[in-house]
Formats: sequence, C-alpha cells, structure tokens
Amino acid sequence: MARAAALRPLRLSPPTLPLLPLLLLLLRETGAQDVRVQVAAEVRGNLGDTVELPCHLLPSAPEIRVSQVTWLRLDAPEGKQNVAIFHPQYGRSFPSPKPGKERLSFVNTAPSSGAGQGSELEVRDATLSLRGLTVEDEGNYTCEFATFPKGTSRGVTWLRVIAQPQNHAEKQEVTFNLDPVPVARCVSAGGRPPARVSWLSPLDGEAKETQGSGPLPGTVTVTSRYTVTPLSEADGVKVICKVEHESFQEPKLLPVILSVRYPPQVSISGYDDNWYIGRSEATLNCNVRSKPEPTGYDWSTTSGVFPASAVAQGPKLIVHSVDRLFNTTFICTVTNAVGTGQAEQVVLVRETPNTAGAGATGGIIGGIIAAIIATAVAATGILICRQQRKEQRLQGAEEEEE
Repeated sequence: MARAAALRPLRLSPPTLPLLPLLLLLLRETGAQDVRVQVAAEVRGNLGDTVELPCHLLPSAPEIRVSQVTWLRLDAPEGKQNVAIFHPQYGRSFPSPKPGKERLSFVNTAPSSGAGQGSELEVRDATLSLRGLTVEDEGNYTCEFATFPKGTSRGVTWLRVIAQPQNHAEKQEVTFNLDPVPVARCVSAGGRPPARVSWLSPLDGEAKETQGSGPLPGTVTVTSRYTVTPLSEADGVKVICKVEHESFQEPKLLPVILSVRYPPQVSISGYDDNWYIGRSEATLNCNVRSKPEPTGYDWSTTSGVFPASAVAQGPKLIVHSVDRLFNTTFICTVTNAVGTGQAEQVVLVRETPNTAGAGATGGIIGGIIAAIIATAVAATGILICRQQRKEQRLQGAEEEEE
C-alpha cells in the first residue's frame, strides 16, 4: 500500500508540465516587452520647405519611463552633433548652431508643468520639424530614446533634400547645311538631383548634354541640345523635350517646332505635251518651296532666245501665241535671302494639236462615268431585292397568325 501511495503523485505531474511554457509566455507578453523606436527610413523635403522627421517610442507601456530624447547627426561636416534634446522635466534644447533653434521644433512634445513631473504621453512622440530646408541639412538623423529600465533605443532616418527644376525649351534657327548642328535647346534649371532630359523626334538626330551649377547652392542645371543635319525636310518638324524628375508626378513634355532656313526648291508645272503652232494662252508655273520667301524670279531659255509672245509675271510665264521659238528649254531661277534654286522644262512644239491625248482623256472620263452609273444601278437592284424579301417575310408571318 505504501508503494501505491508513493506512485500517485507521478500520475498527476504530467498534466502540470505544459503550464510552465505558457506561464513564461504570459509573463513576456505582459511585462517583458521590448521597446523600439519607430522612424521613417527616408524622408524627402523640398529645398526651402518645412519637413517633419517622425519618431515614436513603441509600445506605450506605463512601466517604461522616458528620461530623455535626443536627435543626433553623426555625418555632419563638423562631426557628431546633438541637434535637438527633450527632457521631460527640463524641456527642449537645441545645442547645435546648425540647423539651430530658429529652424527646429518638436511637433508634439511640451515642457513639464512642474518640477519632477514629465509629460510621459507626449514624450513618446519625438517628431522633429525642420524649417527652411537647405542642402546642408541632408544627411542621417538618429532619434534616441533613453528609457528605464530598458536602456537606450534608437532609429535612423535619411533626410534627402530635393529641388524641383524649372524647365523651358526653344528652337535655334539655323541655315541649310550638310553638317549636323544644334536645332533645339532644352534647359532644366535648379534641380536636385539633376533632371533627366531626353528628346522625342521623328528625325535621326542626337542629344548633347552639359551640366552646370544651378541658381541655388547644391542644385544643378542641365542643358540638352538636339543636333541634326539641317536639311529643308527638318523645317517645321515638331520635336519634344522630355524632362523627368522625382519631384514630378509625370514627365514634363515641352514641344519645339524646328526652324531651318534653306534656298529655294523649284519645280515647273503647266506643260501638257500639247503645245502646237498657234496655240494661245498657254502657261508655265514656277513652284517654289523656300524659307524665307523668294525675293525674285527670273525666266530664261537654254538657247538664249526668249520668245516675244511670252510674258514673265513673277512665278508665271504666260504665252499668248505658241511659235517655233518655244521649241526650247525654259529655266526658272528663284532667289531668296539664303541662296538660289532653279528648274528646267523642255517644251516640244507640234505642228498640229495632239488629239490622241485628248481622246485618251475622254475615254478615261467616259469610263469613270460608266462605272459610276453601273454601281448606282447595282445598288438600286440590291435594295429592291431586300425590300421584296422583307415584305414576303411579313406577309408569311401574318398568314401564320391567322
């Protein structure tokens, strides 16, 4: 019996063993929580603006006492700096001359109402406000909570200072050339970091970029020149300067219309291969494409003899009566401020009118008219057939209902 009585506690002990880990877990959750400092890994601020560096102590357990909060900067040019300090009893202090007390403030902390009394609720939010942001303010900022009984906890925030650039694009008027030259310029001034500038163009050109100091210290001005061979085909073409920067919600698109000055490009029209002896009121037209506009037209012939019945009126050559002197090559020479251009037209004078050309033309016109009529007839027939089928279907439906 004594042996059996001694064994009874052994039967009761196994169910009690799992209670030990559970008890340890409960103790950890209730009174042994680790504190941590919650900060933003990176904060961006615009040059000249106000920026806030958030810093919170978590969790807000009442048994954790905060003795002091300190903001430090370890990478300052002058070395380690105590930027801002908050003490629950003695209040705020900004010992470093840069940024200085004129530009710094705690957002949500307040000085204590009496000696030995601290604002425990407020001191757990040590968010720091920095006004009038400068390039020198960029760096790593450490928010440090000194607590009892957990000791010191800290978090680091990288403050980036950015500046939104000002942008404009413009054409650069150039003159016809076979060598590539800049035809447009795009400037993105005062950006931090430097803006990314590119060109959207249907032409086979290239961009050449330079960078220089911006209007404010620490900013950069980017100048991009779009270079292309300035042929006449480039005149009037639209190219777009595309500026990208992290301060923009979307890229800036700046259109530019290119301007290329070029000499006259000339062609002659009006000759129909039917100039015959005695024909009246024939005309040759001198067609010109140029920039700037033409300043002069000159009509001549390769033979050096100019028919008396031909009258030059600017871009037109009016012929009152065709004779054998027109059996030559006419030249139209056009001049503008850039240069000259010319075109030639060979004229063959016939003894009698060329009726074959007229007959062919008449046949073409007649064929076109016949095709139009045939198409109209076919379309009418199709419409009639469709209408008849529709009426038959309606009639059949009515008979089934009856």
